Amino acid sequence: MYETRWATYNELNIVAECWYKMACEMGEIDRIPKPSLQRLEEVKNLFRKEFELGNLMFQVALDSDEKIVACAGGLIRTEYAFPLAEEQSLFGWIIAVYTVKNHRKNGVASQLVEEICLWLKQKGAKRARLWSSLSGRSVYEQLGFHNMMDLAKPLS
Repeated sequence: MYETRWATYNELNIVAECWYKMACEMGEIDRIPKPSLQRLEEVKNLFRKEFELGNLMFQVALDSDEKIVACAGGLIRTEYAFPLAEEQSLFGWIIAVYTVKNHRKNGVASQLVEEICLWLKQKGAKRARLWSSLSGRSVYEQLGFHNMMDLAKPLS
């Protein structure tokens, strides 16, 4: 069983490291470039700034040793919902969903994502979006996520 709670400011570096591991795994699965360590430092700074503004929160799951073994974040943004929309609306982005390998297949990531979706809804977001690896799509579809307009084609 896992304890879940909100991440603290001091844990943002741990969460950013999880984001980096997630991005590396996505790269292997979906054949996208490995993220740069320089960019990781920029992301850590962005996490701190948005966290302080109240636009970014993370849920974490702790194992029996109180070590963070999973995380999921929510970022609130104002965006156009679709091309040529009349006005912008609040969107929630689900980010940095990651579970340490030996803690996977226990539903902990799904629980964290649902908790983040609730927070985004409470902040006024009408929709939550995320980028998923091909292997993660079925997990998110079970939570009610569906494809939007985005497609990609490698041009190399």
